[in-house]
Amino acid sequence: MWFISGIVMIYHSFPRVNQKLKLARQESLTGPLPAVDSLLQVLPDSSRLGGLSVDMYLDRPVFHLKGRQLPAGLYADSLQVVGKPDFNEICRIAGQLGGSVAYRVDSLNRLDQWIPFGYLTKEFPIYKFSFEDDARQEMYISSKSGKVLQWTDRNSRFWAWLGAIPHWVYFTSLRQNQALWINFMIWASGLGAIMCFSGLWIGIWVFWKNRKKGLRSPYKKWWLRWHHITGVVFGVFALTFVFSGMMSLVDIPSWMQKGKTRNREVRFRGREGGMLAADLYALDYRKIVDSLSDVKSIEWASFGKYTYYVVNSGSKKQFIDAADTSCLSPFTLTEEMVRETVREIHGQDTPYTLEWMTDWDDDYFSRRNMLTLPVYKVVIDDELHTRHYFNPETLYHRQIDDNGRLRGVLYSGLHSLNFKFLAERPLLWNVVMYVLMLGGTFLSLSGVVLTFKWLGRKIRKLFR
Repeated sequence: MWFISGIVMIYHSFPRVNQKLKLARQESLTGPLPAVDSLLQVLPDSSRLGGLSVDMYLDRPVFHLKGRQLPAGLYADSLQVVGKPDFNEICRIAGQLGGSVAYRVDSLNRLDQWIPFGYLTKEFPIYKFSFEDDARQEMYISSKSGKVLQWTDRNSRFWAWLGAIPHWVYFTSLRQNQALWINFMIWASGLGAIMCFSGLWIGIWVFWKNRKKGLRSPYKKWWLRWHHITGVVFGVFALTFVFSGMMSLVDIPSWMQKGKTRNREVRFRGREGGMLAADLYALDYRKIVDSLSDVKSIEWASFGKYTYYVVNSGSKKQFIDAADTSCLSPFTLTEEMVRETVREIHGQDTPYTLEWMTDWDDDYFSRRNMLTLPVYKVVIDDELHTRHYFNPETLYHRQIDDNGRLRGVLYSGLHSLNFKFLAERPLLWNVVMYVLMLGGTFLSLSGVVLTFKWLGRKIRKLFR
């Protein structure tokens, strides 16, 4: 099951909300839009604004707020709190995003196969819309917020049944209890690793015991002989696949880690003491709406003390410098910004080197073109051999150290063959992966056949 579904998982994962399609069908920002100062004046004095964005909710602009003692949203045209949506509003949301007519609406008070996650129970009742279009779309919308929780079509559901659902054991009765699901997966993959190791050990021992007869299996029966041969050839990969699957759900033991990892995941959103420094955004966000076409949403963001806007349009994402009031200029990282960031993370006295990297290295590469070049590469002189990569255009930041490299090998390396040599050669990666997957499939199938044959003999002997 894991090998066959793993082949499907190369191309198809569990369905998720299609953010690009959702953005494309969302209405463009229109006024009236207030100044940010007007928004701040209506917030309680005790509140702490940690994040801000604006987009359209049906035909009205809405500010989305993150922080303490704050409402989730305010209508931009009135600065009134966005209340709980009624059923008619939810139907309008579904019709706008679905692009078709819903022939059926179900009110769900229990999770189903496409929303199997326990944390979604707080959204009950959840409305499930089934559409009449050729793709047979299904959309799940929260009755509490009007948020789209899941969005599937016939194609994604079909491949999920062959791939993600059996591979991740995403069955609702189990997956809705996350702790139980994690423990089940750890125990199942752990027992699988023990099974693979013991089979590999026995298979090699049998070959060694019969080495004087030549390098061949001593078994005569077809299934037993080929299970033995494929077990020795593919057993080590079956072991690494199932073991690395387990490692995706457990922490690396402390005795395997080296030193102390500092700031493993650094995200800069320009907050001072947890507060969004709204006064640092000199450029009025309304100028972006007036100057650019088809603006869907704007987010207030920053890199350290440098502020910018994340602007989503129907076709692309842009980063606009919020400090430049003369024009809409793109926000890009400079060498000085990177140096300030490194000093903030590691301190003023930690030695490091910085270079402009135009080719992949062992810590920064991409098999599916998810990363881009060039980047600033920073090498920290510390015991963990820490590296930082800053992309000046996409603002992507990657931090890796010896502990991260170990986790990368134990999970993505062994599980997805995510190594630089293969990542640079997609055709070779596909050939190697298919050979190993098909070999593991036959190894597993032959083991199941032998098990049932053994059980059949035992049952027949019992009745005799």
